[in-house]
Amino acid sequence: MSCHPYRYRVLVEYLTPTLGSMKPDYRKESDGQSLTAKLGEVMEHLPTAIPDGWEVNSHSLTVAGDAVILSILIRRPVAQ
Repeated sequence: MSCHPYRYRVLVEYLTPTLGSMKPDYRKESDGQSLTAKLGEVMEHLPTAIPDGWEVNSHSLTVAGDAVILSILIRRPVAQ
C-alpha cells in the first residue's frame, strides 16, 4: 500500500470586524475597504506563519455571521 506523498495542515485566521455593537455591511464600499485592509494586514504576517518547507496548496475566505474566516491549506512532502 502506498503512502500519500504530502502532509497537510490548515492555518485559520478569524477576523471579526465589528466596532462595539456595529456590524459591517459589506455592500457598503467603506466596510468592504475596511475588510480589504484587514486582509492586507493578515497577508503581511502570513509568510512568517508558514513553517520552512511548507507551501500554500489552497485557501478559502468565508463570511459566517459577523466573522470572516480565512483558511489556508499548506502542505509539504513526506520525508522518505
